[in-house]
Amino acid sequence: MSSGTQLDTNPGETMRLAVERFRTKMESSNRQFIQDRINEIEAMHLSTEKEKLRIMSRYWDNLGDKGQSNWSDDAPRDMVRQAREMANVSRLQDLKTTFHEHMDGVNPTTLVTDEWRQMFLETLESVCNKAAEKYGDHNFHIPICDDLGHFIKYANGVQDPDFRHSGICPWKPVPYIGIRHYAFPDRPSIRALPLPDIAKSRDQLKRYLEYSLLGEDFIYSTFDKDLEVKVGLHTGCGLRRGYDEWYSAYVYCRRYEDDPDPSHKDWAWRVVIFHAGGANPTL
Repeated sequence: MSSGTQLDTNPGETMRLAVERFRTKMESSNRQFIQDRINEIEAMHLSTEKEKLRIMSRYWDNLGDKGQSNWSDDAPRDMVRQAREMANVSRLQDLKTTFHEHMDGVNPTTLVTDEWRQMFLETLESVCNKAAEKYGDHNFHIPICDDLGHFIKYANGVQDPDFRHSGICPWKPVPYIGIRHYAFPDRPSIRALPLPDIAKSRDQLKRYLEYSLLGEDFIYSTFDKDLEVKVGLHTGCGLRRGYDEWYSAYVYCRRYEDDPDPSHKDWAWRVVIFHAGGANPTL
């Protein structure tokens, strides 16, 4: 069997390549958007870099913010890097290479071992089945999603920097548990930290997932005309002008019988994006 065929039939490798393609496409698109704005602003022939950056701040939030000089020892790595690079921006052209933690659209995984990933999937399965039983589905089993199991090896979720201010939401099925990425790993307080306790994290995850469950009334009011949903989780909210614009959810569902696509009639875990007003859920 050729190596190309092996890659095609290996779901883990297929997911890795899909995430890499997504990252490459997202970073290219976002960098191009910033480059287009740079070109437009330069064409205005403004007299100062300050004026140019002021206009760019309509797209790239918090430009000109010098940030903080003292960070806590446990500050996240990418957040600190972004703040520091943004604080050093003095020219519009600097933004061609300035780091943004969501430029490539991927939240790095913190479930870095098989044990952590298995714990997450088992806890998710348990919480969702208990929720389904609560709603009266005592004989219906909701399985672990194999695709999610492969995905969380490479990412905790996906999130756009939203330079376009569309209010697009992230999709983050994994909360911030697991092996964290610290900005200052050599500080004594961080070096002294023990490895995260997986049993304690399981309890924290269970509470988080229970809190994130979509309520029965919400499911019926939001999805009733389109999807039959057994259980679902809130996974993200996008803001526009300070107000909720788009939501994401991860739901175990199927389409109603009049859907022309036969694959939509099967029960499966699906990502759903819908407007904050509740209209037109989209698989």
